[in-house]
Amino acid sequence: MLGRRAYLLAFLLALLTNAAFAQPAGGKSKLDFLVLPTQAKSTALGTHHLTASGNDPALFLQNPSLLDSTKTDNASVNLMPYLADTKFLNLAYAGKAGRQPAVWAVGLQYLNYGTMQETDDIGNVIGEFRAADYGLSAGYGHSLGAFTVGGSIKFVGASVETYQTYGLAFDWGAIFKHPREDFSVGFVVKNMGFLKQNFNGATTPVLPLDIRAGITFKPEYMPVRVTVTAHHLNRFDMVYNDPALFFTYDINGNRLPRKVGIAEKLGRHLSLGAEGLIHKNFRLLLGYDHLRRQELRLSDRGALAGFSFGMWLRVKRFEVSYGRAQYVPGFGSSSLSIVMNLKKGFVKEPY
Repeated sequence: MLGRRAYLLAFLLALLTNAAFAQPAGGKSKLDFLVLPTQAKSTALGTHHLTASGNDPALFLQNPSLLDSTKTDNASVNLMPYLADTKFLNLAYAGKAGRQPAVWAVGLQYLNYGTMQETDDIGNVIGEFRAADYGLSAGYGHSLGAFTVGGSIKFVGASVETYQTYGLAFDWGAIFKHPREDFSVGFVVKNMGFLKQNFNGATTPVLPLDIRAGITFKPEYMPVRVTVTAHHLNRFDMVYNDPALFFTYDINGNRLPRKVGIAEKLGRHLSLGAEGLIHKNFRLLLGYDHLRRQELRLSDRGALAGFSFGMWLRVKRFEVSYGRAQYVPGFGSSSLSIVMNLKKGFVKEPY
């Protein structure tokens, strides 16, 4: 029976991965809130991580194969005041799927842009309208020994006044956790699917497809757990050369775009995170996203763009996390997450 399940899972993996590579990756995507971190821990560890586990059921929105027994009977809420006055809210709950070594979860993502003034062609205020992005997700994870595979389906959409974009998105992932060592490795294919819109757009809307691979490990005798993630593997060149900032001149004085080497292009796919294991109930979190640093740092100084930090605290049946990601000097975004176990307490984690 186990062999038949393994063959079936391998077939589904190949099918969905091929579908992901067939999906357009170039151009501008819609519903980019789907790539935002869904809990404070993700914010603090560099946004893109997919192998750092925990008790927060909202982690299945990062990678559905993180749905294991540690998430059962847990509920979480995450609030992230985002750019300007926008607010990003995430809710999640996970439960056990019968007698099988499987876990299901549901989640809600809601990015509220608030109320805005509506004007006519010459600028007269004629009313107000609201704008928001949203996603309703259901996920399933199944453990096969040291391996866990998972998938999720998401109904996603956005509304601006009477205009709407909506569709379905799918995530697929797998992770291996060493049975004795504090070591995990895995991958995830995020945001496969399609979108529709009720207005005439110049281009067909595309979801923000992202293929990631990562590893999390704890060096022996060291009180730190390290996470390394490679993201956007479906798109090699992530460099944007702003012609107003990055250029050189030829012998005739003509402006030339800056050339970017292979090492820099590879580096923009990497995100790093570390958990300082101060106490079994308290951790410090640090992260670094090279793509964010290169895109947001000023031309004359880097400040802390691309860096992130946070903390994690457990008090009985509650876990509280805080994460802060820095964008430009004096500006960034923060996340606050609260996880609660609704029954007998959290499953014991390695420390």
